[in-house]
Amino acid sequence: MSSSIETVAWSSVYPGKAARPVATASVLLLTAVITGLQFRFPEVLSALRRTPWALSSGEWWRLITPLFVHPDGWSQITFDFIGIAIVGTVVERIFGARRWLILYFSAGLVGEVAGFAWEPFGAGSSVGGAGLLGAFASWLLLRHALLRARFGGGVILLAAILLTAVRDNHGPPLLRGACLGGLMLSLGRRS
Repeated sequence: MSSSIETVAWSSVYPGKAARPVATASVLLLTAVITGLQFRFPEVLSALRRTPWALSSGEWWRLITPLFVHPDGWSQITFDFIGIAIVGTVVERIFGARRWLILYFSAGLVGEVAGFAWEPFGAGSSVGGAGLLGAFASWLLLRHALLRARFGGGVILLAAILLTAVRDNHGPPLLRGACLGGLMLSLGRRS
């Protein structure tokens, strides 16, 4: 019964949006499978993580594949997965599954490009999640009625600017998500 109440509540707030976060769950499941494989087969991590020599050797897939592996262990996995599960679910309900995928992967690409410049070795899904947070900040600023919610959106964007200024690879995807999310909101909420 609670599930049907939640479905009705979300469908009245976000008409046309599914109550189940299919994109969020699918990306998390795929990431969990690939991340799990890296523990059994360490060469998976080596083949997918961000390394500048591999990109310069023509391994262009390394612009996206670092989103699916986590070299820093369980603390990174736990933080990234919980953050994406929470923020991703809300963003998917606001923007829809197709736009969620565009936000996540385009922000992930921007974050990996910044990572190649500022932190050449690494991986993790947090840069994709940062893009989702940026899109949420745009929604807070542009569509939320409460002043304190708009203030929160502004704080997130200020943090994105500061992170970019100190060359943290989470700043650019936050800004990418905010800009793309703002554009999507201005074009309407078609998914």
